[in-house]
Amino acid sequence: MLHDGEPNGRHPLNRPSHSAPRRPAHLLPPESSSTYDHRPYVSPRRAILDGESCSDSRCASPEPAPRHATWAFWLEPRFIVIAFSGVLALCTLLYPASRFDNWSTSKYFHTPEFTLTVAAIVALCLGMTLATHVTPASRAGRVESDAEPHVIEGWYHALGLIVVLGYVSWAVIATARGATLELFLAVIHRDMGAISFLKQRLAPVSGVTTLTQVSCIVSALGAYRYTTTRKIGKLWCFVLLTGMFRALFYAERLALMEVVIPAVLVLIVTSHFMRNHRLLMNLIPVIGLAFLVIVFSASEYFRSWIFYSQSGDTSFVPWVLDRLLAYYTTSFNNNALFYSQVTGSPHPIYFTIPFVFDFPGFSSIFGAPSFGGLLPEDWWFSTLSWYATPEFNNSGSYLTPIADLGLIGGLTFWLILGISLGYVYRRAREGSDVALIAYSTLFLGLLELPRFTYWTLGRFFPAAVALIFFMGHSMTHDHSPVHKTSHQRHELRGFSR
Repeated sequence: MLHDGEPNGRHPLNRPSHSAPRRPAHLLPPESSSTYDHRPYVSPRRAILDGESCSDSRCASPEPAPRHATWAFWLEPRFIVIAFSGVLALCTLLYPASRFDNWSTSKYFHTPEFTLTVAAIVALCLGMTLATHVTPASRAGRVESDAEPHVIEGWYHALGLIVVLGYVSWAVIATARGATLELFLAVIHRDMGAISFLKQRLAPVSGVTTLTQVSCIVSALGAYRYTTTRKIGKLWCFVLLTGMFRALFYAERLALMEVVIPAVLVLIVTSHFMRNHRLLMNLIPVIGLAFLVIVFSASEYFRSWIFYSQSGDTSFVPWVLDRLLAYYTTSFNNNALFYSQVTGSPHPIYFTIPFVFDFPGFSSIFGAPSFGGLLPEDWWFSTLSWYATPEFNNSGSYLTPIADLGLIGGLTFWLILGISLGYVYRRAREGSDVALIAYSTLFLGLLELPRFTYWTLGRFFPAAVALIFFMGHSMTHDHSPVHKTSHQRHELRGFSR
């Protein structure tokens, strides 16, 4: 006799006379297995859509499953600003004037300048804190990925092709100017003056080299694409190689950092390995500092050390470490010099928002900015030649808006900038992969704040425009934002820790 629901030719299993109550399977993260339910992990949102009807209009369409990201303390923008800029500012204040004499400059960064710098740092961090109130509370529980694969692919290939077009055009122009293989070999052989001569042939071309400045986003997209598809894209490799090329032959370390840091951040945050090795995750700042020293040392070895190795008896290691320290401390000192030179006198606010004045066609319409009849770059070089040293020419950042806009205007500038950065960071922490890509691109600016305001440079403007459209597209095409209940948010966030 066959029993209902059993295959033909098989006997029923012996079951106990009493029926034991079934225990529900616990909700587990994707890498875990359940004692009672070995089916693949499905988010509560997707389970409703696949197996049950839902009358709530918010459950109208599915969304990508939540991504389990790893966020360490050092990714917090306020920590970066305080631990890096704040500590360096304090070191600059405490260094004796004799130390600056060794770097061929007088000391201008004293207690009043330090106080204003701290005020700017506080305003920036306050803006980041206020950003927690910018996003409506109803969206605070969103943890699903908002990076649709076809959107990522589209942006990756579109921006990547723009970068390739820019570099190809730049190479053609450089060849026409006389850039030859012999010049590149001379740089590798560390011939005196070779890199300066090559830089003249590789001088930027307005509207052409601008196309290459979205490489940072392509690198972040390439890294994200690798985490989801395990494909190492050719365009990603291209921007990494060109960044190394510019660092070596154009003495532009920043170009290498622009493509390495966004990719590394995306890989770290989305890495299962890092989530399982918290100690290594917390040591990333130490590893990053070592990487900075290595990159800086390699660059200076092919540049300044060619001269100093012949004119002094100092070995390379102590010389390059002292030079690295000088790069940052003289930036704060130069910032104090800039503040003392322009405060109280009419002048263009070029150094606060250089991307506006450097925009193609701006000078033709409104006239070139002038400092005492000199272009900003010429005026700054002259000022450094008289009062400091042109060898360390970074203008700093924190005091610049205060000198240009006044105390209230300058602090407001930092407050607004902090709100913008804090908003992107918060969205990334809440699970927005689009915001993660954007934040990884913006992260370099936090590290460069002691030297200059990276986000207001003309070189970052193309990337800033692309990021605005990229994030705006994800927000306007967010088909069905999910607002989870507090219980669901608690459940899902527990597995992301």
